[in-house]
Amino acid sequence: MEKLDFILPGERFTERFANYIFNLCEKMTLTDVAEMALINWRTAKRIDKKKLQERFKNLDNINPMRIGVDEIAHEKGHKYLTIVRDLDAGVIWVGEKRKKETLDQFFQELGKKKCKLITVAVIDMWDPFIKSIKENTNAEIVFDKFHIAKKINEAVDSIRKREFAKADKEERIEMKHKRFLILYRNKNLNKEQEKDLNELMDQNKKLYEAYLLKEQALSIFDRRQKNVALERLKSWKENVQESDIEEFQKVLKTLEHYWYGIENYFTHRVTNGASEGYNNKINIIKRRAYGFKDIEYFKLKILQSCS
Repeated sequence: MEKLDFILPGERFTERFANYIFNLCEKMTLTDVAEMALINWRTAKRIDKKKLQERFKNLDNINPMRIGVDEIAHEKGHKYLTIVRDLDAGVIWVGEKRKKETLDQFFQELGKKKCKLITVAVIDMWDPFIKSIKENTNAEIVFDKFHIAKKINEAVDSIRKREFAKADKEERIEMKHKRFLILYRNKNLNKEQEKDLNELMDQNKKLYEAYLLKEQALSIFDRRQKNVALERLKSWKENVQESDIEEFQKVLKTLEHYWYGIENYFTHRVTNGASEGYNNKINIIKRRAYGFKDIEYFKLKILQSCS
């Protein structure tokens, strides 16, 4: 077979054509690319996947100092992908499942020398990830404040449901249509919403107490001074202990177990908030393709879009 520099080995198309298809695949679906270029969609996918594998073949040029670890469901049935993000850049690695072994694989590919340079790791309170980070790095673990807020809001919502079940018909109607008011931050409500919330709180003392504990806890994470924030956290713990609200007792027990990572937040002030934006991008990629049967290809498309 004659060797031609402008044709890829063993292929029927030129390097320039392959680059053209690759550029189209970044913006369009495989079906649209195939229709536009007059080729089979499988050929378009093969070209795109091969180019992506060349671009993201290893972590040699990746040197993260601060990382965020999150997961996203890629299929029904609790099937997850683990997403590792450089807090100062973007997504740098994607692995299947959300086990300790998954994150161990990332650190193995990154290399021991680079792992020791990581100073901060932001995660939720997922023990397998915590264990992997402690074993492979010297990073200080920071628990994402949005994950903490979620646990507190879940406790408040659980209380609302319990009180809802005990309420009479008229009170149920009031509580049902004002759920979002209970879960929203008070500072984000307008005057009319504040009025509606106050009317609801006047009707139910237990719900009012839970709402105050939620607002007190979430406002602490707005504080800039670490010593002030930690002092207010101590006061909040005492308020929860003095209350007889079972749901908040459970939340406090969980938070006390992971207290070191909560305190570290006030030192480093980093979150996984940007991960939500990346997760939205990932879901758009998935919807545009009507799902991915080829998980390896899906992982490469995530890196292309979010790195």
